[in-house]
Amino acid sequence: MFMKFVVFVIVFCSLLSCGDEQQQFLDNNILSEYLELNHFRELSGLIACAGGKEGGLFNDPSEASSVFFYPIEGATDFRYFETDSLSDPSDFSQYNAKLIDSEPIFNGYLWKFNNLDFEGERYGVVTYKTEGRIHACNPIRIKTNVKPTEQNPDLLQVVEDGVNPRFDWEDGVTKENAIYFQVISDEDNNLISGTYTFDKNFTFYNLDNVVLNITDTLTTPTLVPNQNYTLTMMGVSEDNWVNLFIEKDFKAR
Repeated sequence: MFMKFVVFVIVFCSLLSCGDEQQQFLDNNILSEYLELNHFRELSGLIACAGGKEGGLFNDPSEASSVFFYPIEGATDFRYFETDSLSDPSDFSQYNAKLIDSEPIFNGYLWKFNNLDFEGERYGVVTYKTEGRIHACNPIRIKTNVKPTEQNPDLLQVVEDGVNPRFDWEDGVTKENAIYFQVISDEDNNLISGTYTFDKNFTFYNLDNVVLNITDTLTTPTLVPNQNYTLTMMGVSEDNWVNLFIEKDFKAR
């Protein structure tokens, strides 16, 4: 009986050792291995896209492109992984962690990574954690130098209609947009509403043509007459690149 116990202990310790060795070889900095290290968490998606151009979308040359994402309630441990070239986007072993600055936008309702400049194209993936889950976005094709994001506010018109204005826009130079993201924010940069449409129009706060809504739905958002607001609109392609980025101020009537 004693010998059987000794054999059991040896085998058990050997299995533990193998497990420890496997953990030692797994790397937090490689996306496929980072996900494997978190295999006990349920894998879920998250909403993300990226846009950029020479000089940056926000006139900061050190932030050639911005990787935007929506952290749901309870999200922590924001990370960004990127390939070194335009490889197979589904091969997560080609994605390495990139240590770049990140910051909240719309007072934390959304978030963005401030990506550095590079030649050519790459793929990027954002991850974060919530309780019991690890979230990863669909691969984003980063095209800062190849297909820079257009910023042209003249392509968007605001049709004044009291506190329910209508916004109409046209595609810019690049006609590859698959979906459009609209954010309305107040003078304090608080997000009032965040919606997605396939159409090139949105009427506040009519959800008839909205296909995805990230607005806090606990209350119905409203605009205050004679107050100033900003509409931020992104035209996004199927590979999650922002082809068109517009910010336009307006006043509710």
